Amino acid sequence: MSVSAMSPERVALREEAGRVSDLVLEKLADPAATMAATRIPGEGVWAELTLGSGSPGLALAFSGGARAGTDRVGRAHGYLATGTRAAAEGETVPSGIFKGPGALAFAVLVANRVTGGYASALQRLDGYQRQVVRTALPAVPDGPLPTIGHYEVVRGMTGVGRYLLARAESCEEELAMVLRYLIELARGETEHRGVRLPRWWALDAPRVGSEHLLPDGHLNLGLSHGVAGPLMLLALAWRDGVRLPGHREAVERTAALLTRWAVRDEHGAYWPGYLGLDEYRAGPDAYRGAAGWPSWCYGAPGVSRALQMAGAVFDRPDWTATARDSVARLLAVPLDDWGITDHALCHGWAGALHQLGRLNEHFADPAIERRRDEVAARLVGAFDPQAPFGLRFTMTETPFASDVSGYLDGAAGAALALDAYAEGGTPHDWDMPLLLA
Repeated sequence: MSVSAMSPERVALREEAGRVSDLVLEKLADPAATMAATRIPGEGVWAELTLGSGSPGLALAFSGGARAGTDRVGRAHGYLATGTRAAAEGETVPSGIFKGPGALAFAVLVANRVTGGYASALQRLDGYQRQVVRTALPAVPDGPLPTIGHYEVVRGMTGVGRYLLARAESCEEELAMVLRYLIELARGETEHRGVRLPRWWALDAPRVGSEHLLPDGHLNLGLSHGVAGPLMLLALAWRDGVRLPGHREAVERTAALLTRWAVRDEHGAYWPGYLGLDEYRAGPDAYRGAAGWPSWCYGAPGVSRALQMAGAVFDRPDWTATARDSVARLLAVPLDDWGITDHALCHGWAGALHQLGRLNEHFADPAIERRRDEVAARLVGAFDPQAPFGLRFTMTETPFASDVSGYLDGAAGAALALDAYAEGGTPHDWDMPLLLA
């Protein structure tokens, strides 16, 4: 929508969102001060080589914005230099894309796309990612997977595959290896406790503390930790012309799984975050779990985006319709009933704002834009000039009690979401690590 077609109120809100984004970034400008101020109650939580609370995520915030700002390139460089030193001095065990050199790789990739620089560093990180695949690509076991960490976005091969797809010109062979692995998982079945299960079934728990609740493992449906992530990567690869044997079938089977488990309440469709053996065996008609709050990591709108992209790429309006139904549910439920208690990209207001924007690139629905305005107003209204980073986050049981600076869980990500809302787009692909594009 052009600025001339917007209401004066929307124009003013977008201008205010841009101003708040600038103010947040100004508070993040100095690496040393940012590290010192990144705290949850009682302790610091800076984690250097991460996209959660570390230099790569802060570099993304300065490189990835659409709007011009004070010395954005120089400030990004400061964080990239800090992260590069840490990578050179520390352990480089395979660790996915949200921790370790994999996190730095995405930050350098976005900086390269913006400035044309960092070519040598990018080539070195390409080599690192190729080596990760060569040394750490898991075999597909005969039985259930030992962990979702083998394939998920955050720790596993789906996230690595998104980087390789962005760098396909230098990582083509390793990209094909990752896609073949995901295709084999998507097309296969396994047996556990006498039940035929999707090969995505994993014996670990989705989160710490839930092990005793899921003694027989689980099927994870989320975008960050579950099958929606591989679906998104396979769809993006097909869109970009990277197509392997079994590729279409893998997408069809995974999309069918998510479509089947789009359970409904009085407002519309939603997805369980994960399913235990008894729940899976009983089937979606028997599912009685409540919908979680809107988030990137689990449920809508994260899963919605993966199914929408697959529907668009493979011309499957039925998949697109299921995604649309899940978004309609978010329009029907009042914001006060969403259950969000954070401002972050992962599971807070910033994530809802940005994901609805990505979804509406396809849907072009004025009702979605109005809901985005409501979400943006909440995020803008929460800005506190006295807080170290302007916005506060929920990292403990106490809502909005933590000062977190990073990309996934903190102020850097919120600034990017506000910037994208203000400008109506994401030109530098800062949301690639989230597999939203």
